Amino acid sequence: MFHRFLTSFQIPFTQQSPSPEQKPIALRKQAICLLLIISFFVNQAFSQPIQNDEMEDLAAFANEYDLEMNFWEVTMKEQMDSQRAEEIVQGLQETHISHEEKDENRIKHTFESRHKKDTFDVLYKVILPIDKRESAEVIIVMHGTDWDNHISQKYREEKTNILRNYLTKESHLYTCLSVQDSGIMNHDVFINKAKTYFNIKHISTNYDNIKNSTIKKSTYGYTKTWKQFYYMEDDPKNVQIAAVADRHGKMNYMIGTPILINEY
Repeated sequence: MFHRFLTSFQIPFTQQSPSPEQKPIALRKQAICLLLIISFFVNQAFSQPIQNDEMEDLAAFANEYDLEMNFWEVTMKEQMDSQRAEEIVQGLQETHISHEEKDENRIKHTFESRHKKDTFDVLYKVILPIDKRESAEVIIVMHGTDWDNHISQKYREEKTNILRNYLTKESHLYTCLSVQDSGIMNHDVFINKAKTYFNIKHISTNYDNIKNSTIKKSTYGYTKTWKQFYYMEDDPKNVQIAAVADRHGKMNYMIGTPILINEY
């Protein structure tokens, strides 16, 4: 591409040396072409989508608008060979508090950290099939109620550790941030803030008429900021924003990527 770009401007790198009268004109042409090339690649760099960590992006969004955080949650899921999942169970049993549930089809192992003073919680779930020919599933959830530079660093370290020791880059990642209603922010105001910050496109909104559902209104959209996406009615989606009523009827707002996987 770079070669085609250069040759399209016919820069006289291989042409005969210009005469003294032509030198000022030739130099100006070369300078203009060089500026165009620099401008082209600068624009390309700034037009590329930001490929940051989803949770860190959501936390930066909350900080930008001074939103009070209820909680944040990152869920990582992956299906894998039963033997590999059993090895993970054996390793976690040595370092974590464990709980086991069993039925006729599967054994569900749950592990919690022994360190109660951690900056956030990490929960491990390993679901082993009774039939070893079937795939096992590993689910790892990081959950917290605060976010600052120290927590951000610990989060990055924990995520790196998870990908190194338990999961792979083929795992599916779901991120959720819940913030409180400030009293002057309604659903549309929150949507506009998120839409502007993440440059969200392909927006659609659904109202939940299910009885006793806590999610009253959901808005879906797509941003180039993150790689994961799915299709909904032929449009790409990777952001869900929901207005959620707590048990006291107060509205909170949740933003998840690529989708909210739980109803809170």
